[in-house]
Amino acid sequence: MVAIGFRSLLCILGIASLGTSAAVDPVDTIQAWQLTQYCNEFYTVITGDTCWDIITRNQNRFTMSQLLCWNTDINPWCSNLIPGRQVCIGVQHPGPLC
Repeated sequence: MVAIGFRSLLCILGIASLGTSAAVDPVDTIQAWQLTQYCNEFYTVITGDTCWDIITRNQNRFTMSQLLCWNTDINPWCSNLIPGRQVCIGVQHPGPLC
């Protein structure tokens, strides 16, 4: 049986830099979030924002259910908002069924 070290295995799998430098391009992060295809208005999350803050800052034009429906990667507790991330706050008609 051949013993393969953890770092060797990471190199074989193409993950050699895991844990050494994990710079993330903010543009890629924003694009990676799943937004509804109908989205036509965005809000950029700021530090300390909650879902309720986003709704209030936008004159209560949408509900919590709509915000979560339009942004499928926001969890139901709204605890995974990332400053700098754009979230969908408006959709074109007919829009998705929420």
